[in-house]
Amino acid sequence: MTASPEKKLTRGWSSRAGFLLAAIGGSIGLGNLWRFPYQAGESGGAAFILVYIVCIVFVSLPVVSTEIFLGRRGGYGSAVHSIQRLAKDEGAGRWWQSLAILGIIASTVILSFYSVVAGWVVFYAVEAGRSLVTNIQDFGLLGLAEPAFKGLSPNDVEQSFSKLLSSPLTMIIYHTIFISIVMFVVGRGIQRGIEVVSKWLMPSFFVMLIILSIVSLFQGNASDALSYLFKPDFSALGTGIKDGSLLQAGLGQAFFSVSLGSAMLITYGAYLSKKVNIQSASVTIVTADTLVALLAGMAIFPIVFQFGLEPAGGPGLMFISLPLAFQQMPFGALFGLAFFLMALFAALTSGFSLLAVPAAWFEGKTKNPRRRWIAVFMVGGIIFFVGMANALSQVPLTQDTWFNSWIPLKNLQLFEGRLLMDTLDQLTNAVLLPLSGFLTALFAGWAVSSSASKEELNFSSEKVYKIWFILIRYVCPIAIGIIFVYGIFIAPYMTD
Repeated sequence: MTASPEKKLTRGWSSRAGFLLAAIGGSIGLGNLWRFPYQAGESGGAAFILVYIVCIVFVSLPVVSTEIFLGRRGGYGSAVHSIQRLAKDEGAGRWWQSLAILGIIASTVILSFYSVVAGWVVFYAVEAGRSLVTNIQDFGLLGLAEPAFKGLSPNDVEQSFSKLLSSPLTMIIYHTIFISIVMFVVGRGIQRGIEVVSKWLMPSFFVMLIILSIVSLFQGNASDALSYLFKPDFSALGTGIKDGSLLQAGLGQAFFSVSLGSAMLITYGAYLSKKVNIQSASVTIVTADTLVALLAGMAIFPIVFQFGLEPAGGPGLMFISLPLAFQQMPFGALFGLAFFLMALFAALTSGFSLLAVPAAWFEGKTKNPRRRWIAVFMVGGIIFFVGMANALSQVPLTQDTWFNSWIPLKNLQLFEGRLLMDTLDQLTNAVLLPLSGFLTALFAGWAVSSSASKEELNFSSEKVYKIWFILIRYVCPIAIGIIFVYGIFIAPYMTD
């Protein structure tokens, strides 16, 4: 069907490269640095990676291209307005906008606790920087070769994370620093804010990641690390396929790794020029995201295994195991500073996309700079105060913050025993993101006309289009439905 005559966006990304760097930055986050390598190692190494890549090709890639084309076809910066407009053009019901609303809510909620974790990264970057400066003051340029955190015992380094959690004011200060930077950049708009900064941060991120990976492989225990990541465990493959755990793990990682369901790519796609080939851009995004996850494993685990540390996933890896390794290795302060700066760059580019999604909705259809700043401050303010509550929920029970003993949804099995920050994390991962992604696949596969999708996607042949159509209409809804059902009705009732 033909597009409606309403005015569409006239200003957007200045180049294909600008869009790709921002979209890749939005997809790559702290989860790539701690979740994927650990998941791969614990789920059969190469067996998991094989399942993950299959899921990337047959689930993530079609949905990534779909979200971008829905945004560009709709033509407004807000995901909700884009879906509203496209649904109207296609004669579909207004209720389809719920897929965008779910994504917007998810992005807002995620940023409220993501900003707290990113604040922890800022704290450790500052501490690693202080350690490096102290080493240089004590030893001159030879101090660059010194370990990090000299003068502290291993126990002191290990306890530094607990001390951070025990200081609500410190967590709130660094949370404030992070969310303020994100608000400033998003407030400047797509071209002058997100695109300009992403063009600096993402190349720097990739350069640091590659250098850290090479140094880590040569300086650490490369053999055990590569075996942990890539050695096939066919018994795990057989067991994982039989009980469904490996398929669910691969599907879940493939889905969450590229931020599907968050409305980020719909929002960014609305600013994309018709000259950009969506399929080519989608392949670049998912390929870069996967390579970053693999390189992160090669940067982290040789060091972890070299010093006999626990390759645990999550904050335990980044904020306990790695600082311990940096304390024991040559060039540890320099390596630590580079690592946490790299993690901060990844966190910032993800933060930009997470705030841009709800801010665009509040901003509305008019691209007025003053209204944009109002939207950013309004949404950012909400995120800031919820983030404060999330930070207070992480304080040990030796201090009473009320939030650290409040279990918001204790009567629901899915959220049983979870404090506020963990509840919001579970809500987005198990409910909001999969449901939004599921509706996105249904909308594109069943409500949007083939003429509209063909025109936007511009595949090289009719055969390629038919493959995409089958995947988005049948395969993707089933796969995402599996993630949704498993996360809500199976995982909460599983026992070790």
